[in-house]
Amino acid sequence: MSNKQHTSVGVVVNPRLERARDIGKNLVEFLMANGVKYVANVSLDAPILESVGNKFSDAVSREQIVSQCDPVVVIGGDGTLIGVARLSGERPISIIGVNVGTLGFLAEVSPEESCVVVDNFLQGKSTSEVRALFEARLLRGGKTSRSFVAVNDIVITKEGIARLFNMEFYANDKFAGVMRGDGVIVATPGGSTAYSLAAGGSIVHPQVQAMLVTPICPHALASRPLVLPDSFSVKFRVLDYSSADGGQVYLTIDGQEGMAICSGDEVEVRRSARSVRFVKSSIRNYFDVLASKLKWATR
Repeated sequence: MSNKQHTSVGVVVNPRLERARDIGKNLVEFLMANGVKYVANVSLDAPILESVGNKFSDAVSREQIVSQCDPVVVIGGDGTLIGVARLSGERPISIIGVNVGTLGFLAEVSPEESCVVVDNFLQGKSTSEVRALFEARLLRGGKTSRSFVAVNDIVITKEGIARLFNMEFYANDKFAGVMRGDGVIVATPGGSTAYSLAAGGSIVHPQVQAMLVTPICPHALASRPLVLPDSFSVKFRVLDYSSADGGQVYLTIDGQEGMAICSGDEVEVRRSARSVRFVKSSIRNYFDVLASKLKWATR
């Protein structure tokens, strides 16, 4: 094993999954046996590190791991992987997602091949693909209130009783119509198999440079999912809606972060200058994942 070009391997484990902890322990033992430097998420994974006799004086956060390591091995489900990928800065880190969750569209490496994929990466034999990230800005009074980075999707929807609300939709600053329904999903191609698919959106290969706009339960049958070039920017303006109308409207990023938004607020979405690199499974391809997870085009 050669790791001359890699200062250290990052290891992030979902501590709530016993199997993930076991796989993390095995991976750390593998790295130690081969003399590979690594940094683990000590604050969450201390039992793993203690079990293999490793000692750290300070806890290492996920943010530090992402800034210090390449690759970063994420052991858990897609949610764990997304949480790490969203921390990617200007340097596109390589992520090896080991699936111990339920779906595993993003974390596609199986536990059985995890050490092999890490070994191949360190030897320069692995394959990977760069995934686009999207960024969303909440504009309030014409000024940016908050900004977010998304791996899968940006969602505008509401809580509470079943009552519709309206949004103006703009594409490249041109008025494109009014959306009336339960909200809208703007998804990356990699996120096309998540919430967007459940809402009737298309499956789009992650290497397609596209932006998916999928209405959520639209009132008009003609309001259909839309696929745009990812060079576009889109904007949504909430019209005449308040919590008194039946619940708050929310902006949610990847199902992990969000905030309440008000009538008159605007959400602008565009492709981010940042990206993330996912290391591919050594035994499965994209269509294998579709077949095993969605039963798509199975015999």
